[in-house]
Amino acid sequence: MLDAKRLHRWQMIILTITLMSKLCLAADWYGFAAVISFVSADLGMDKAQAGFAQGAIAITYGLGMFFWSPLTTRLSGRLFYTLGMAVTGVAMLIQMAIHDMFWLVILRLIVGFFEAGVWMGGIKLLFGWFPSDKRGTAIGIVLGAFSLAITLDFALGIPITQIYGWRVFFGGLGVFTLLVTVVGGALALPGPEAIGLTAIAVEQGAVAPSGRTLPMSILFKSPWLYVGGLAIFGDTFALAATATWVVPAFVDVQHMPISYGAIIGTVMGLSQVVFLVIGGRLSDRMSRITVIKVGAVLGILSALLFTLATFLAMPLIMLIAISALSGVAVFSGGAIFSMLGEKFPTELGTAATGYAEVFGLASTFAAPALMGLVVRETSSFFLAFVAFSVAEIAILALIVLLSAGYGKRAKQDKLEPVPVSEA
Repeated sequence: MLDAKRLHRWQMIILTITLMSKLCLAADWYGFAAVISFVSADLGMDKAQAGFAQGAIAITYGLGMFFWSPLTTRLSGRLFYTLGMAVTGVAMLIQMAIHDMFWLVILRLIVGFFEAGVWMGGIKLLFGWFPSDKRGTAIGIVLGAFSLAITLDFALGIPITQIYGWRVFFGGLGVFTLLVTVVGGALALPGPEAIGLTAIAVEQGAVAPSGRTLPMSILFKSPWLYVGGLAIFGDTFALAATATWVVPAFVDVQHMPISYGAIIGTVMGLSQVVFLVIGGRLSDRMSRITVIKVGAVLGILSALLFTLATFLAMPLIMLIAISALSGVAVFSGGAIFSMLGEKFPTELGTAATGYAEVFGLASTFAAPALMGLVVRETSSFFLAFVAFSVAEIAILALIVLLSAGYGKRAKQDKLEPVPVSEA
């Protein structure tokens, strides 16, 4: 009984520090999106340039995933966590001194590369401390922290920037990130064995021959890596599209005062937190591939609602209601990463999430940049959000097609062993 309480206490500690790292990751990533109008005016950027600056971070985040993923079998979660957080915090502080778009983009590229390490460290810690049947809830909560940080970016970033300027806001994010680095790094133990308890029992999807290491090629031969990557693509496209362009669209089309941007951003962020936690809990109780497909359908509905809001005149209460439903677009977040964790051997689970993230990162860049380009070329937020809706429909179609031949396996919660070649 004492060991069970001790294990639970440490699971909560690990969940908390992972959650805090995700808060910092998202806050540093989307802090610019929250105050994009202020930074653009100060640095002389047009809408397309601002969209590129917001999306550019995804380029090196993706490269970071390729770089860090193979190292997850050798390096500790603590090292990933502390190194990534420390460099990110320092880069945020340096952004206080920039005066042109070039250095803004360079520093955001640096942040992206090392934030990939933060993500890998957090996932490795969660996989080490939580069994498979509890990971959906844990990951849903951590992903909810990502959305909560975006909420706080809008709720606090806009008023702080209006009073003190965007440089002070960025500096505050940097200091907070470094504080979390110190505390989280000290507590980031690899698993129960580090405190004298039995290691977490998890499903083993493949067992390497004695004395051998499982090859990374296992990941790329499985359809689940691509299903997970496409699902992440859809979720992050929705996240990036709404975080970057909903407030500017409402200001331009609905003539909403920009001061209400904090309200809209807060509502969207809280909605994402709620639906991520709900989706994560459901993924521990039902087929995770089913949750992923339902999440894709809900993402389409959310995109269509925002598209209507750029075409039809609506009162503020209706705009808030649409924003309150926007979280359904990321409903499948917990299910995606839990599915990847259970479909692959334990030692490759973290790497699987990293490679799948790369598939989704393209949308983090594409959504702000593509929609910004459409707005610049057509002066139409409506057409920009039509593009958003089309992208979500295409993602659902691809997920359904890719998983169609694996229907029976998709209904199982447990992994069917992945063969390991002796060659």
